[in-house]
Amino acid sequence: MALAPSSFLGSAGERLLPLFVPFRFFGAAALFHLAAWAVLLSGADELAAFRGGGGPVLAAVHLMTLGVFVMTAMGASLQLLPVATLQGFAAPATINAIWWLLNAGTICLTAGMYLSQHPVMAAGGGLLALAIALYLWLLLANLRRGGAMLAVVAHGWLAAGALVGLLGLGLILIVNQEHGFLANAQRGAVSHMLLAAYGFMGLLAMGFSYVLVPMFALAPMPSVKGALGAMFCACAGLALGLAGTWFNQDIWAAAGGAVGLIGVTLYLGLMVMTLRQRMRKKLGPAFILMRLSWALMPLSLLMGIAWALDLLPPWGPVIFGLWLFGWLLGFLLAILQRIVPFLASMHAALAVRRRPPTVTALTAPGPLAAHLYCHCAALVLLSAGIVWPMPLLVYLGALAGLLGAAAFTWFFLLAVLKYRTAVAPPSA
Repeated sequence: MALAPSSFLGSAGERLLPLFVPFRFFGAAALFHLAAWAVLLSGADELAAFRGGGGPVLAAVHLMTLGVFVMTAMGASLQLLPVATLQGFAAPATINAIWWLLNAGTICLTAGMYLSQHPVMAAGGGLLALAIALYLWLLLANLRRGGAMLAVVAHGWLAAGALVGLLGLGLILIVNQEHGFLANAQRGAVSHMLLAAYGFMGLLAMGFSYVLVPMFALAPMPSVKGALGAMFCACAGLALGLAGTWFNQDIWAAAGGAVGLIGVTLYLGLMVMTLRQRMRKKLGPAFILMRLSWALMPLSLLMGIAWALDLLPPWGPVIFGLWLFGWLLGFLLAILQRIVPFLASMHAALAVRRRPPTVTALTAPGPLAAHLYCHCAALVLLSAGIVWPMPLLVYLGALAGLLGAAAFTWFFLLAVLKYRTAVAPPSA
């Protein structure tokens, strides 16, 4: 039987981490979001023809994947997994070390990529390996100790496995840049990307959405059997895609995309049914952004299938990458729009005796509306600039993304300031 959102809210209240723990991850993600768009802006003329190698495009991609995706995933999972497993994280020093290592490693690795300096990249890779190893130690210890939410915990286990593969392959690719021992480094890079986007991040996004979407929409949670079925198809598709990519069997990769598309269709069907049963009618800009990300999910898989079958024009692989990262970025930022004021409101309720601020009072609608328009404009302009190709459109798209990131950062800062005002002692 699925748990009700009220059960989740009760469990979350009992297992809240100190607010600075998830917020320092979310704040760093907001700043890396700004940095990623700024770096892409500096290399806008290289995006349409990008096929690998160092430089600003590769640096921007990893600022987004490590600085935004992984940073957000770690911060959210450290708060949400104790609810799903009914087991807390009693390791503040370890969490603090993870945050510092992840920040330092991301800065170091992307600086090395931007400047094409292999020793700097290698140092960053080492720091990131330590951060991810510590995170995995906490994650697996938590998952082993139980689970009230079977679907979320199952996705967590598989995402952890994908993260191990992602880390190992990433380190191999760093070493290969200096020594060149891989027969086909591009296929290795594609496998690395698939593990990152569809493996670790994709599985976490699917797993946590079965809890967060019903919670924010005030709807019943989807069926566990349906969620596990979608997960099985997604994992089978990923395994086929990885095997086909690594062993140069393009028909396997295409079949993997098709099986993954079945999993995504099942997942999106569960999300649609959940939203149809919601009690909250007005969902706000976060769910507009989330629906956009859900639309890009199957489109990215269709592009991947066409790529595997050699049906894409020269610009196709870059569009595939853009839409692949576009759905993840939209989903994560939509979740952050809701979870940041939600957590701040819950902490404020525990910190003050007077009436605490509501989620609505802690949410700044203006910056979020600006971010939504800029995010959509960035995707459209970047896609158009890649297809034609026109560096000016890519430049304008990166600029729109940068302005949207600034608006999102302002939303986050306002939420923090409003929370501090709410919990400050009343003046005499």
